[in-house]
Amino acid sequence: MGRVLKTIFILIILLFSVNMVWGQGTDTEEKGIKIFVEKRCYTCHTIKAQSQEIEKEKEAFAKEKGVEMTSKDEEERIGVDLSDIGKKRDKESLSTYLKNPKPYFKDTPECQGNAKKKYRKRFKGTQEEFEVLIVYLTNLKYESYREADFASCLKEE
Repeated sequence: MGRVLKTIFILIILLFSVNMVWGQGTDTEEKGIKIFVEKRCYTCHTIKAQSQEIEKEKEAFAKEKGVEMTSKDEEERIGVDLSDIGKKRDKESLSTYLKNPKPYFKDTPECQGNAKKKYRKRFKGTQEEFEVLIVYLTNLKYESYREADFASCLKEE
């Protein structure tokens, strides 16, 4: 009987632990999407695998701030779709890139011009927001939604 109680106790702890981790993952995803929208990452990048969630957050953000989303917000993106970024980059490489992205751009005139634009500067937010965004991005391991004719300005992809 003692063995059975011990096994039940261990199973309850495991189920509780799994639920805690799952809940945190969902919370991190929600917070990550919120930061992605608030810091306007969507103006250059898409996450097509989560486009519905991002659109809902954009609508909520616009309503909360009392702003109207303009067609300028929907212009052609110059950044890659990030749906599969977690398959390609780990936390360290993403952190390094977001702190100073300019050195990662190709040396072509167009790419260097893009690297110097204001939206290519380092992440601007709190350290907590930065860490949540990094965790969120590294968890994006969907299939690639990159368009075949997309020309990246990054040296390595």
